Amino acid sequence: MNEKPTVLILTAKYGSGHMQAAQVLANELNKRGYSIIISDLFEESYPSFSQMTQQLLIKSYIYGQTFYKWFYYGTNKLNHKGLIQFSQYLGKKRLLHLIQQYKPSFIVTTFPIHVAPALVKKGRLSIPVYTVITDYCVHPYWINSLIDHYFVASDEVKNAVMQLGVDEKRITVSGIPIRRDFEKDVNHLTLYQKYNLDESKPIITIFAGAYGVLKGVKELATGLLEMENIQIIIICGKNKDLYTKLFSLTKNDQNTLRLYSYVEKIHELFSISSCLITKPGGITLTEACALHIPMILYRPIPGQELENAHYFKKHQAAYITYSSTETIKITKQIIETPSIATNMKLNLRNLYYPNASTIIIDHILHQSLKPMMSKGGN
Repeated sequence: MNEKPTVLILTAKYGSGHMQAAQVLANELNKRGYSIIISDLFEESYPSFSQMTQQLLIKSYIYGQTFYKWFYYGTNKLNHKGLIQFSQYLGKKRLLHLIQQYKPSFIVTTFPIHVAPALVKKGRLSIPVYTVITDYCVHPYWINSLIDHYFVASDEVKNAVMQLGVDEKRITVSGIPIRRDFEKDVNHLTLYQKYNLDESKPIITIFAGAYGVLKGVKELATGLLEMENIQIIIICGKNKDLYTKLFSLTKNDQNTLRLYSYVEKIHELFSISSCLITKPGGITLTEACALHIPMILYRPIPGQELENAHYFKKHQAAYITYSSTETIKITKQIIETPSIATNMKLNLRNLYYPNASTIIIDHILHQSLKPMMSKGGN
């Protein structure tokens, strides 16, 4: 019999960030002596439908940006309470089974899963429900009056959540939880040697995202290869077709261009990068923020990506570009003008909230212990 207290973390694979945040929080809770159950509730409840919609989401990034734009901003304007009311029944049977089987001390969600607070509160179960928002913006669909507490990336997200009707006392600005690897000091010289890179030349890293959905990578890489005295790293994620498409570029420029598929220790490559060209997902932005890497946010998709990008541009911590020509021009400015890179790094440092997972779990455990302490006092 498992004597450890159990925590249920609910997430979803619509983009990789929600699952990554869930795993980071699970690691922190494990260190505190908790047993963790991570559940992709939708996939476990409706496997075929979940996989189909995940693929549709990935394809919408590549081919159907107009549709995704309509979906994100359209549902933003709709009565989101109706959507929440509908979704509070999705996965109910599976969640009830998990609660009965594991008897969690509390529930954490890293995706807007409304069945959790609905089932817990309406069932009069004494299980707190906490939500971690994993972007630098908030869609109304995240908001549920039954959530006990929210953890957000910035003061601006906090204000947006408050405008959607959540009391300030129920919101903590914690930052977005990322792996500890991004907050550790590393020996750069060792990494240059490990990846056979020249420490005297700037490194431009193109990160196509976990699923490799960044568009126009080959055109961009071809243009960057015309720059002198640089090194280029391209990380294709899980997109094998993109890797195959780009492989021919490495034949003529093996010393300049390094091509990778999915990289587990991506913090190592990020930490020695002079400039990062990437999609503006919440987790990637936070990882780059932790390492103070000047960023170019290339062709952000309308929706949370674009809103994330606007946040970093507003704070002069990143550029937004839509063409390879513009991207190459700005890359040269960052590489060749030290003051630009220095200012961006300073702004990134000011935006970053370190130790987010610790802050979140400390707060949750403090809140969770309050009822026990009051009962003890009685």
